[in-house]
Amino acid sequence: MFTRTYGKLYMQNSELFQDLFTELKRYYTGGNVNLEETLNDFWSRLLERMFQLLNSQYHFTDDYLECVSKYTDQLKPFGDVPRKLKAQVTRAFIAARTFVQGLMVGREVANRVAKVNVAPVCIRALTKMLYCPYCRGLAGLKPCQNYCHNVMRGCLANQADLDPEWNLFIGEETHCLSLSLSLSLSLSLSLSLSLSLSLSLSLSLSLSLLSRLLSLSLSLS
Repeated sequence: MFTRTYGKLYMQNSELFQDLFTELKRYYTGGNVNLEETLNDFWSRLLERMFQLLNSQYHFTDDYLECVSKYTDQLKPFGDVPRKLKAQVTRAFIAARTFVQGLMVGREVANRVAKVNVAPVCIRALTKMLYCPYCRGLAGLKPCQNYCHNVMRGCLANQADLDPEWNLFIGEETHCLSLSLSLSLSLSLSLSLSLSLSLSLSLSLSLSLLSRLLSLSLSLS
């Protein structure tokens, strides 16, 4: 999407966004990632890169660019966008991470339940219920309902105890997925709008921000 919209400008600086998306993916898959620090680092790096692009007639040292990023909070070159995006990203990725971790727990529970050994008496009862008609040449004959219920109650009593909790788990996962999808859609739109806003600030960044930073440099020297 960004390549199609911003073309060469984005492609030449795509590592900023790729690094951000890599860290976000690490977070929702369970990695030890601080979302706030990740987003702050992204905006600082974006400001440094844009500052260089928009003032390409100047040469800035690494120390000067570091100074630029240090005063991001005071200068607010992107307005209120970073704060709003941080709130949306945090909500969306907490929901996504919770959903993914829930799936992992559910998979583990399902695997353990599937490995529970069936008692010999249940094996005999199930075999009798399912295959006795075949022995008499009555392949189309089904076991009576009461007999089927009795066998299932006796053989699946432990699994039945899990049913209410499992249904609750599925309900919570479904709700979490709906919330995550809703927040992800909102986040995608916000990220696109935020990048558009960031790139549209070129004139103010190249003039007012430069003059403010130069003034700040003079006052500190």
